[in-house]
Amino acid sequence: MMSRSNLKEAAEDWLRNPRKALDLAKGGSRKHVLTIPAAIGKIAAHLRQTAMEVLLLRCSSEEQDLELAEALMWSIASLALDLLDRDDPSIRNLIPSRRSSPRTLENLILKNSDVVCKMLRLCSAKSNLFTKEGVRVASSKNSTLLDADIRTMGSCLRTLAMNKTIARKIFEADDMIRIPIRFWLATVLESKPGHVDPIVHDALYSCANVRFLTINESVFFDLIIEENGSDHNDTAALLISELKAMTKKNNKTSKDDVLYRKGMTALIHLNMMMAFMPCSNKTLQSISLDLNVVSVVTSAVYQEGSRSTGSRLDVFLYEVNIFGYLMIMEKVIKYPEGIRWAIEALQAGLLSILTRTTALLDNRHLISDKDTQTFEGIIRTLTIYLVHYSVVRAAVGALDSIKPEALQKMKDLPFFPSWVKFQSTLLERAVFMSRLEKRIPSPERTLHCEYCIRIFPIQELKKCEKCKRVYYCSRSCQAMDWRQSDHKLTCMQLEDVNTVFMPSSTLDRFFLSHLACYDIRRNMSTLFQIMQEHHSGVPFNKLRFSICYGAPGESLVMSVNSLPETADDFFTRATQSAEDQDIGPRLVQVLYAGAKPDYDGFLYAMLPSNYFAIPKLLEQYQDVAESMKVDFRSKAVYLYRPGTSESGYIEIHENEDLDEVGVILRYMQMTKGDSEDSATFPSTFKYTWRDIENASSECRRYWPFEGEGIL
Repeated sequence: MMSRSNLKEAAEDWLRNPRKALDLAKGGSRKHVLTIPAAIGKIAAHLRQTAMEVLLLRCSSEEQDLELAEALMWSIASLALDLLDRDDPSIRNLIPSRRSSPRTLENLILKNSDVVCKMLRLCSAKSNLFTKEGVRVASSKNSTLLDADIRTMGSCLRTLAMNKTIARKIFEADDMIRIPIRFWLATVLESKPGHVDPIVHDALYSCANVRFLTINESVFFDLIIEENGSDHNDTAALLISELKAMTKKNNKTSKDDVLYRKGMTALIHLNMMMAFMPCSNKTLQSISLDLNVVSVVTSAVYQEGSRSTGSRLDVFLYEVNIFGYLMIMEKVIKYPEGIRWAIEALQAGLLSILTRTTALLDNRHLISDKDTQTFEGIIRTLTIYLVHYSVVRAAVGALDSIKPEALQKMKDLPFFPSWVKFQSTLLERAVFMSRLEKRIPSPERTLHCEYCIRIFPIQELKKCEKCKRVYYCSRSCQAMDWRQSDHKLTCMQLEDVNTVFMPSSTLDRFFLSHLACYDIRRNMSTLFQIMQEHHSGVPFNKLRFSICYGAPGESLVMSVNSLPETADDFFTRATQSAEDQDIGPRLVQVLYAGAKPDYDGFLYAMLPSNYFAIPKLLEQYQDVAESMKVDFRSKAVYLYRPGTSESGYIEIHENEDLDEVGVILRYMQMTKGDSEDSATFPSTFKYTWRDIENASSECRRYWPFEGEGIL
């Protein structure tokens, strides 16, 4: 093998007289053949083609010579600009122009593709770059030389993969795809997370993109798992940990490092392929989600946006990241456990990524209809999930990282109406939750027992260990519900439901129950009038409320129905618990978005007895009550006689009762909002939990109710 110093000297001879060097190489000089990689990128285009012909011919006659195989790979790496896919302007336009050889160089590689494949297989079998142990040995001898060889091999693989015509020929067999996989695994396994040359990730992604990015098969990741000892967990952890480490890496030059940016983009898309796309292995998908891949990918996309310099390459790479990510995320948050992934994405920067699309409008082009549908889908799903305490918490926290000017620019985006609905709903729910937390601290929070229907502090209740959806105050009540009631039948059904979407947490259930009761309470006067008209012959304690939280822009649907007369079931016990109370129906059925934006979940809540009393305004506010209401609040309709030819809706929100949350919202609108644009105030107001709590405290000085009001 030639030493590096001899190779450098030979390359200088090559460049002084390339025609003579070519003649010597043709004549059989091994030294001049092995020097071709060091010189081929610096000689004239027509000579590059001749040099490659000489090298390919020598490789064809000496198929087991590793030194020649590596020389061929190194030469291909030097021809990256010459072998650009001329039919792919997105690649060609991103790299500075260069005098390139005729298309015959591409045809030369295609004609000798069998030689290239044999040499790649030889490298894979014998080179230190393709095994963990080999990389370790090479690193112990000369780590600087190893780093250079890794970068060159990565460039070679990427060059072959980026030319679509060549790539389809070289990587048409599965065993050829194993080569970049082995190269990636060897380098990553012997390196600390974040210390891998970015071109290694770029090479793997480019080769994966040849056959596996857009088709519905899992072969690519099956091969990675097999090459990694059939270890699903370790394979997922490798990809995720590398992306996480690169995201956190404090690399001062990374902002201007093209290879770093491409490697980051490659890792983002490899992780998205692994965790979310049809081409992934299903077990790998499940493991990836459990390893917080949603959060890691979101953080990476968010971080890349902050690194962007505004250059043409930056804009292109960020568009690749952001639009690919958002298209995936629209589907992910509709998965089973979609709420969980929505929370992770919100906490990692999803809202900031959405608002950064304004920069793309300034730099590139108007968002397409397809992109608009993607953004609309994400925002609408997040809005539906705002019945969950954990989602509201995460969404309000996410607003902290969004600059006020970005919110103002949202007005120019085509999905602004959906954004208005999202932030309006978020502000209303956040104010409600903030007030509820102040009024009902953790030790005082309660839910009802499923069997005896009595109210108990949450810490005294236990969930059914199987279905995890019903609560009992004691083992006695649980046993009675199992033996004498219907839970023995429903428990198994609920367990099956849990395989589709997880039950709400106790905290989410508490807040959703109170939110439903609260929304009924602020329409109580109108509801009583409707009940007297439509249910005049039924005792109030034998009625139950129902409230359905639907899609963004749709009204809350409320109804009142008679309790079933079935013996020994939940409804009968609920009726019995209310027999001594003539104030009105206590039982509330709540339908809501469970794990995906559909009516997948429902629960029962007990309406507090004091909710039947309307908060009394102080005398001085009686004449201005209507002016305290805000237009952006969620609206409600009443559904009567459902399922019959006489069914229909009654608008009830126009006559809703004034309540403390409404007053706080009005106060915030008057003191924080733009009076000229009151309807869209919540969508442009940058608020945090502190802003909400401060507004509540300030508003309290002018509280218009006698006493504390009723939540």
